[in-house]
Formats: sequence, structure tokens, C-alpha cells
Amino acid sequence: MNFKKKINILFLFLIPFVGNAQEFLTGVVQNTAIVKEAKKGLPTRTSGEAVKLPFLDDFSNYTGYPKSELWLDNQGFVNTGFAILPPTIGVVTLDALNEYGQIYPHASRATFPADTLTSNQIRLDTNFRTNRPMQVSDSLYMSFYYQPAGGSRNYPAGGWEIVGDAPESFDKLVLEFGYGTGNIVFAGFVFAEYVIPEGEYYSVGDTIANPYIPGTYYVFNNDAYSGEVILMPYDSIFEEEYVWNEVWSSNGCQLGDWLEENPLEYFKQVLIPIQDDQYYRNNFQFRFRNFASLDLDPWSMNNIVGWSSNCDQWNIDYVRIDVGRSINDRYPSDVAYVTPSMSTLTEYQAMPWKQYRPSDMITQFHNDLSNLSSSTKNTFYTYRIENKDHQAIYVNPLNNENAEPYYPNGLHNKEHHVSPSLDMTYEYDGADSAVFYITHVFGMVGSNDDCKLNDTSRFVQKFYNYYAYDDGTAEAGYCLLSTMPNPQASLAVKFTLAEPDTLRAVRMWFNHTLNDENVEPFTLTVWEDNNGYPGEVLYELSSQLPEFAENYLDFVTYYLEEPLALSGTFYVGFQQDHSVQLNIGFDQNCDARGKFFYRTAANWVESFYKGAPMIRPVVGKTFDHSGVTPHEQTADIKMYPNPTSGVIYIQTNDYQEDIDYRILNVYGQCLETGRLNSSELSLSRFANGVYFVQLSSKNRPIITEKIIKK
Repeated sequence: MNFKKKINILFLFLIPFVGNAQEFLTGVVQNTAIVKEAKKGLPTRTSGEAVKLPFLDDFSNYTGYPKSELWLDNQGFVNTGFAILPPTIGVVTLDALNEYGQIYPHASRATFPADTLTSNQIRLDTNFRTNRPMQVSDSLYMSFYYQPAGGSRNYPAGGWEIVGDAPESFDKLVLEFGYGTGNIVFAGFVFAEYVIPEGEYYSVGDTIANPYIPGTYYVFNNDAYSGEVILMPYDSIFEEEYVWNEVWSSNGCQLGDWLEENPLEYFKQVLIPIQDDQYYRNNFQFRFRNFASLDLDPWSMNNIVGWSSNCDQWNIDYVRIDVGRSINDRYPSDVAYVTPSMSTLTEYQAMPWKQYRPSDMITQFHNDLSNLSSSTKNTFYTYRIENKDHQAIYVNPLNNENAEPYYPNGLHNKEHHVSPSLDMTYEYDGADSAVFYITHVFGMVGSNDDCKLNDTSRFVQKFYNYYAYDDGTAEAGYCLLSTMPNPQASLAVKFTLAEPDTLRAVRMWFNHTLNDENVEPFTLTVWEDNNGYPGEVLYELSSQLPEFAENYLDFVTYYLEEPLALSGTFYVGFQQDHSVQLNIGFDQNCDARGKFFYRTAANWVESFYKGAPMIRPVVGKTFDHSGVTPHEQTADIKMYPNPTSGVIYIQTNDYQEDIDYRILNVYGQCLETGRLNSSELSLSRFANGVYFVQLSSKNRPIITEKIIKK
């Protein structure tokens, strides 16, 4: 079912562009960070020894799955990229993606249960401060901050910097308290495969004795024939009974509405007293659950593809349970980093070491820092830069400043902490690459800091063989839309060399989309500079396709046929002559505005989106091309019909002997290989869907064709 999710942007403002062509952003259909982690195996989660109070997680010192010491499941995503000005650096995001980083199979336009974030068991039977049973008089409270995704009308300015998708009013974030009763109850079945014996046939409503559980029967919901496999209950599952009670919820809302009421309230804090003695036990748990919905997007009239994407995110921060609190206990004694630290380069997140010059260095950092307490705090700040061997090459002098409370003053504003100067440059040593580690620390003088983990922010400065404006994570997809009869569109990203060099390859990140609808040809292109805009074409490599890098989990390298000598400013990107949106990865946490341009008519236009298309030129020495070879489409070979019901015919005007073929699915997995013995190739043994047929001669690819089997 092809569901499409609306993008939360100022749609009416964009309408004048739709009739011709334009740029736009989509969501993503998978979380690549979580997919990579899931490939290694999900973390082992056991209730283990119950957690003792205080319970505190502000998600500040790690990313990925929630930490197993505190959390029981893997569906939340701990990150620093999806929240806007959280209380402290790092949040956990609940969305429409499961623990494998994919959209839930049961996702629909109707509201459906999505992520769950469940605590480990917590000891609420005892007040360990006084070593006696927990009592109501102990004033036990739980608190947390939350934020709906999707930005706001006021921040960021203009609305074009929105990250994520705002939950609709009928979506919901829920908090439940619960515990195990100790009773063992039936929970379901384990199923086993059963092959229908030869000669047997069953119609809807027929029954068959279950050979695994005597005395039970299987009822057919569909016609079934001999050789087919059905799943039959094999054994019963029993587990401990749990009681869950909803104690708080919020329907979908808009961050902009919050900010209109209070310009500092990017997150709302919730405090809940735990006064019901049914929870004063040694196995108390709580869980957050979000209920999401997929919806039709406002662009469906223009046939935009691949819109089924992650949606309805909620960001949660600073979850805390402890005794001795009150409804007014809203201000922990804590100062913290709020957003990740920045690159030490003025333009790039990474660049070639050979091309680095001292003028590429910034002269000061920018830090977002906060004092969450209700009183002024004496704070200190410093940063340290280390080389690849973790030897310090620069240490910023420690300095103290008073930090006013965030409410009602906003973020910390002392210049030496917020805008510290950088009075050093890296020394080029003639090596092929280099890496440096920058660690920032903003802390409270004294020992009464409730959480010191959020005092530190780190950045790794990379000097490899490529230029990058992006940080390697795609929060969205960047697309060009053309509705012209003969659609043409181009994207170009600007880079500048300090000295002449050779372009060897271009690394590109393409997002995975529903049914891989973005897998259409494009022409890899390099342009020269023309007064700050792309000029004449210097190089073209036609008939390329969005490639399969570990299931869209990394950049794909497109190698040039021959090294291209360049100097000064150049532009790298692609041209397309169709209306399919290629969906290039778009990093919304790095600002490359003024560095990338699109063209859908005669003139190049500077993008108004904050972010960076994930395109990286590779320069310098030669590279090993093994494993990745550009597609070289030729007009001498044709495959038809397309779509096909099963058989495709291969026509060549220039006969080549020993043509090998490969059939791949949309994930790049090879389903079959062989050598062509005739002009026919059958796909009849494969299910209906999208496939790629690649022909090669003498280990050299000569054509790759996207084939649809109906």
C-alpha cells in the first residue's frame, strides 16, 4: 500500500513554483544509524537487578539505542540531531520506525501504535535514603521534558529549517505506570512451518488437524494447494502478567503554538507525583508510547514519489525519578551543553589534508549552553584539541563566568563561554590524512551538579581525501520536481581548491524510498565556476543510478572514467531528464546555504533550505576501484518489454560473446547470475516487483536496466 506523508512546510508559499519546477524536502523511510546497529544484533535486554533511585537519563553521552542499564527495549532513538534547543544535549526520539530502523509493517493512515520506551524495573519498595519502606510522605515524583517535532512557524526563521514531522492532533504520546503481578498467563503461540502433503487441496473454511498440538485444528482463510507452507501453532507461550495504567498523555501539537505563549518553551516539563501505593514495589516500571499515523501528502497531485516516510516524532529529555521532590521541583541543579559542538573549519565538516590552509580555520566557536537551575551558577568553560595520538596540541585557558537561569533569561550569554576564540591552526605534515579531537567542557564550580555527563561535547575533525559540508547523517531527502513536458533539472554543489588537484570520484548518499521509486538514471556532472554560479560543463558521466551501498546505509562512490584536473572553484552534482525525485540525502544540522544551487529552467537558483546535500568530491591520489564500477549504459543493447509479465528479450546490434547477467532486487542483493544462452531471460520464478538486470562482458558492466515485473 503506497502511503504518502505530508511534509510540514509552508505549502501555500511554494504553490507558485509547482507549475514549473522546484526543490523540496521529504522525510526518510529508515534510520540508517539504527539499521547499522541492528545489523550487529539487537542489544540484549534483561530486567536484571532493579534500578535504585535516583533514576536519571538525559541522553547526553551516547547515541543509538537507549542504554540497557536503564531501558528495556530498543525502539527509541537517542540522538543529537532531531530536537530544537533541548534542555541538555541529546534526546530520545519516538517515531514511526521500529527497532530495526524501518517503518512499522502495520503503519497505516489510521492511528497505529509505534515506538515504546520502557524502563527497567525500579525499586520503589524502599526509600534507600532512610532505609525504610516507601511512603507517600517521601514525596516521590517523576519528571521529564517533551517536544513535538516539526519545528515551528517562528523558529527557525521562515520555517524552512524544520526537522522532523509534527504529530497531528489525533496522534498521541502516552506515559504509563506498571508492574508485574507475579501471575503466569497465556500469551500466545510459537508457530512452525507445515507443508501441505502432495495431492491435498483445501478451500476457505476447511480444517486440518494440527499435528503439533493434539486436539487442535487449523482453519484455512485462503485456498491452499499441495506444497504450500502454512504456519501452525507449535507450542504455547506463558509469561508474567503485567498491569499498565495510563497516567499522562498529550495529543499531537505544534511547537510554534508553545513559543507564541512562551518564546523560551522549546520543551515542556511534566511532573507527576507517585502517590498510589500499588506502585511502591520492587518491580515498578514506566513506559512512553507514541501513536502515529501516515497521511496523504499535499504534493500527491503532482505525482511526487517516495513520500511514505518517518513521521510524528516526539523528543523526550531529562527523565528523572526521585524522592524528596514537589510539584515545584522544576529546576535541577545542572548546567549543560545544549547542541553539539562545531567544526573547526569555516566551510567544511571535512576536507582533504593536502588542501588545508590556515585560512580555513574558524577564529571562534559558537556554543549553546544552559543553566537549568533556578539560581545563578558559577560556571567554568574550556576546550582541548588533541592529535591522532590523543596528545594535546592546544588547551584553551580555563575561565569562570556566572550563568543566569534559562528561565527567564534564555541561553547562557557570556562571550568567553559562548563565543570562545580559537587562536591556533593545524600544521600540515605532508601526510595523506589527519584527524584531530576537540573536547569542550562547560561545568559548574563546586560539587552540586546533578548531572555532569551533559557538561561535555566532542567533535572529530577529519582531513581525508574528500570535501564534505554534511556530518554524515541524513535527516531528510532533497529532491527536484519538474512537471514540464520535457523535464530537466540539475543540482550543483560548490567546492574550492587551494591548489590544483585531480577529481577521482564523487561520493553520494541516496535515501532509500518506498519501492525504490527513486532508482532512475542521472548524469554525474562537474561544472566550472561562472561568477559564483555553475558555468560550462567540464565532465559528464551518464546513465548512473542511485546505488546500493549496504542497503542505502553509506555513501556510494562513483568513479570517473579518467581523473579530471581541476583548479580553483568547481561544482559537482547531477543532471536528470525525468520527473522522478532522486532523493539525495540532506543533512539539516549543517548549513551549506550559498554553496548549492539548482536549475530547472535557464538560470541557476540558490537554494533557500538550511542544510547540506550529501555529495562529496574525492580528490588526490588514485584509488582502488574494485567492487564499485560506474554503470555504462549503451544504446546498442535493449531489454523489452518493460514492464514484463515474466520474460524479457535482449536485443543487441553489436553482438558480443560471453555476456553474463545478474538479477538484483531493490536492495542490491544478487538473486541469480549466469551466462546468456539466448536472447530471452525469464523472471517468471520471481515475485512481482522491481528488479535490476545487469549485463557484463569480460567482467565489464555494459548495461543495467530497471525492470518491473507485473
